[in-house]
Amino acid sequence: MSYRKLNPVIKKFILIVFLYGLTSASFNGFFGIYIKEIGYPESVVGSILSLRRLSVGVFTFLIAFIAGKLGHKRTLILGLFTVGITSILIVIVENIRFMEIISVLFGFGQAAMLTVESPFIFNQTDGEERVHAFSLTFATRNAAFMSGSLLTGFLADIFSTRVATDAIAIRYALIAVSILSLVAIIPLSLLKPRTAKRDKQLNLKEIHSFFTKQNVVFLTYTGFIGLGAGLVVPFFGVYLKYMLETTESLVGLILSFAQLGTVFGGLSVPYLSRKIGNYKTIVMTQILSIPLLLAIGFPQGIVIVAIAFFLRSSLMNMGQPLIRNIAMDIVEEQQRPFMSAMRVMVNNIARALGIYVGGGMMERISYNAPYALTIVFYLIGTFLFYLLFRERMKEKSLPMSV
Repeated sequence: MSYRKLNPVIKKFILIVFLYGLTSASFNGFFGIYIKEIGYPESVVGSILSLRRLSVGVFTFLIAFIAGKLGHKRTLILGLFTVGITSILIVIVENIRFMEIISVLFGFGQAAMLTVESPFIFNQTDGEERVHAFSLTFATRNAAFMSGSLLTGFLADIFSTRVATDAIAIRYALIAVSILSLVAIIPLSLLKPRTAKRDKQLNLKEIHSFFTKQNVVFLTYTGFIGLGAGLVVPFFGVYLKYMLETTESLVGLILSFAQLGTVFGGLSVPYLSRKIGNYKTIVMTQILSIPLLLAIGFPQGIVIVAIAFFLRSSLMNMGQPLIRNIAMDIVEEQQRPFMSAMRVMVNNIARALGIYVGGGMMERISYNAPYALTIVFYLIGTFLFYLLFRERMKEKSLPMSV
């Protein structure tokens, strides 16, 4: 199996993932800087970003219900439209209360994209093709993150020569990139996916049966990783600009450079999974990424930080295609949409808590402080994953549902 042999629906879906990813990257890297530039402290940055993440987690079950009624394609269109409109509105207004309301709606759109994507890909693929589809989608998203960070940074620098303040320059850059999510609706509308059964709505008995020890531990692992990531990842742009006193274009360059490593890492996943096994790949890459947080949190110069960003992003994230596949594989077919929704919910609520705490720590203690907690949470999460799947560590390939 090779990437070239993926079915046409997945190949076309890649473009949609890329366009949406440009907007997502733009806000992940620069929205925090924008809030700082219009005069608000780090704690406000954390509260707005955490509210968006929290709303993603809260809306997952509503999205799962909507997907069951409308189907995956229409739900994805709804998500793209919501993200495109709200990402423009949130930088037009400067009132915190309005920004908070729009942030909740923004989260609804993101919830649609995050919750539906995995079941959509799973339904459009079979057997070995599935790992390649998840890996290519993951690599494409990170290529978009790389491009979006670079594009937003350079657009902000270009606009800054024509407007009075950096805040307005970043606003225009964010609006320009946000429009691409609306453009993505066009190819998605033209997509003709394989006909699939509508997602079955689980009853209370089936929901109760979902919460096995295995599934609960797996979701707990997801929560610890999300909590650790929330403490630092959304603040990478703020950290680079204000801790290291860099320009917007250099922030974009470093963030895009970091995502380049994730792209290569994601594409190498099928090879690594064949050589050392899926579960070993996840554990080893996550453990190896942890020391790099020290190099970022206690910087020894911009070059070292850039290299650490590159290696940390590639190692910590390259196992994500396998994790998503495992999440779909360890449950029954009718439970897959529910598992997808649970993962999105747990991950985003944990990240929301991490963002809120991280913003407060950066304002009240230091920009370095959250990194120590992130290391602790990553270690706990990785240990839980190892305990859960230690019996499968000898496997060299992931059993595929058909």
